[in-house]
Amino acid sequence: MKKILFITPFFGRTGSEMQLLYILENLNIKKFEPYLFTRNDGVLLCDLPKNVTSFIGYKKHKNYFMRVFRLLLYTVKINPIEYQLRQIQKKIKADCWYINTIVNRDAYEIALKMGIKVISHVHEMPLSYEMVKKKTIENLLKSDLCIGCSKVVCENLKDMGHKNVRLLNSFVDESFICLNKDRKVQDEFEFLSDDFIWIMSGSVSAIKGVDFLIPLLKVLNAKHKIIWIGHIDDSGTTAYAEIAGDISYKDRLFFVGRKSSDYYDYFNLGHAFLLLSRQDSFPLVLQEAAHLGKPIAGFNSGGIQEYVNEKIGIVVNQLSFEELASAMERISQNYYSYDKIYIKQYAKSFNAINQTLKFEAILDEFFNQ
Repeated sequence: MKKILFITPFFGRTGSEMQLLYILENLNIKKFEPYLFTRNDGVLLCDLPKNVTSFIGYKKHKNYFMRVFRLLLYTVKINPIEYQLRQIQKKIKADCWYINTIVNRDAYEIALKMGIKVISHVHEMPLSYEMVKKKTIENLLKSDLCIGCSKVVCENLKDMGHKNVRLLNSFVDESFICLNKDRKVQDEFEFLSDDFIWIMSGSVSAIKGVDFLIPLLKVLNAKHKIIWIGHIDDSGTTAYAEIAGDISYKDRLFFVGRKSSDYYDYFNLGHAFLLLSRQDSFPLVLQEAAHLGKPIAGFNSGGIQEYVNEKIGIVVNQLSFEELASAMERISQNYYSYDKIYIKQYAKSFNAINQTLKFEAILDEFFNQ
């Protein structure tokens, strides 16, 4: 049995960390013994399978004395993350570290110092590399194995010279997609019967194309309304869309903030799903939309081109607002010709059980090399 320490930054409800939860829920524990380290006391810890031993970073540790101990380590110039990971490795003797997302900069450097084998699961495209320094990318490329969540992510890694890259398309666990039929979220809006509602989901930010909303709405038929679910960034770019939207499109653009238990109730308000991202690897929100039988429209930002076919929706060239508005109009006019059953079945092809089996096959190959 191989021991794996899964390392993730927050273990919150981001796409990459939900993906990790689905893997841990379905991983064959007769072959692999999983452990989890997260810097934050993330909300997903409540859903973690009981067979997975978890460790929380000292900074967010539930034990007050551990938080104090972290400060003491700083006073003697010891990196608390390095100290803690060294202690964990000494205790569990993991055969490798699985590093989830590129933002775990300390983990890469520490693994290299300790000579530990590393598997990196990369969910980001180059625009998101802005979140880290050059050294982190250089350390990432020293991983023994990189797993990309889409073909375009794998291509990016190969462009930088990595020789051991495997594809594992992102997926969702359908059992998490639950609707509360007693919750009447539509009562919050005053939509007309002939309005066509588009859902967007994810962080309301520049990388997700929040500033693209205004030029799109300028050329979009007025019957199209947009609801965006997700944390609203406190940035000037987001402020532009909020302020301009409030002035000219108050009855067509709605930012509803982050949702939890009623997330899918808001999601299901839409007839279709819209993606405006500048770059996006293989967004889980596309699969959520497909699981709910919704057609999809969006800019070609990366992984969307790999996921969406002509039976599911329309992908147009980046920044062609007139072309996107035309595609959205065509979807609304032909809405009832889209086969919801086909869309849902297509989504099921990226299911948690099969994708985790593919992940295990990648692990088997890695450990048998």
